[in-house]
Amino acid sequence: MPLTIPTRPVSPHSVNAPHSRAKRGVAMPDKLWPQHSVLTISRLNMTQEQKDLVQHNINKWAPHTNLYLKFIDSPNGDIRITADNNSHAGWSSVGTDAKNVPLSKPTMSIGFKDSPDGIAATVQHEFGHALGLKHEHQHPDRTLDLNRQNIYDEYESRRQFSYEADNNIIRTFSRPQVTASANYDDKSIMHYGFPASRLNGGPPIPRNFKLSEDDKKFMQSLYPEDKTLLGKLLNSSIRAMISSSPT
Repeated sequence: MPLTIPTRPVSPHSVNAPHSRAKRGVAMPDKLWPQHSVLTISRLNMTQEQKDLVQHNINKWAPHTNLYLKFIDSPNGDIRITADNNSHAGWSSVGTDAKNVPLSKPTMSIGFKDSPDGIAATVQHEFGHALGLKHEHQHPDRTLDLNRQNIYDEYESRRQFSYEADNNIIRTFSRPQVTASANYDDKSIMHYGFPASRLNGGPPIPRNFKLSEDDKKFMQSLYPEDKTLLGKLLNSSIRAMISSSPT
């Protein structure tokens, strides 16, 4: 179980607090990890090169959360990532849903049959899910005009079901369902690419390969830094504990 440090809870309304620029994103508030958790991350059946690539890209999120990430070799992590060398796709449990997955099973899969940039983007996207984020293209204020039939046909061609297209792409969340930012961000790492075939009009949206600035700001609003003196002391002591403990 993740180690947690008591702290003042984050108000779900804080993501819409006035700022120089509104934060953008979509998260499931009931699936966020406790503030200041230490999350252990198992990298399963990977080569050392794959482990390093996964760790490097997961750590793209680290400066923008108050969570502590500890990578371990044992298979009993809070988040357990398996390599799939025959796929370019990935999947992940959303946030604390990972706690409901039996320890004998992974909570995330990364497909390595892709370019290095593609794999990096997949890791960043899937770990966004692991931190509680949902797809940005399902933001309540999405502006896309989707060609639903083409999307259903695309899924059918891959032997997937229409409800999967609904769950992953087509349906949007209502604001009571999620913690959502005031603005929709089509540059988010949590946003799928949308070629012209998926749209009834408007410019295609390319796949994003890195965290957007709004991804970072939104994550910081979900897991805010404790800037008090006690918070800084706890931060230092926990990082020292993680560094000194065995993997």
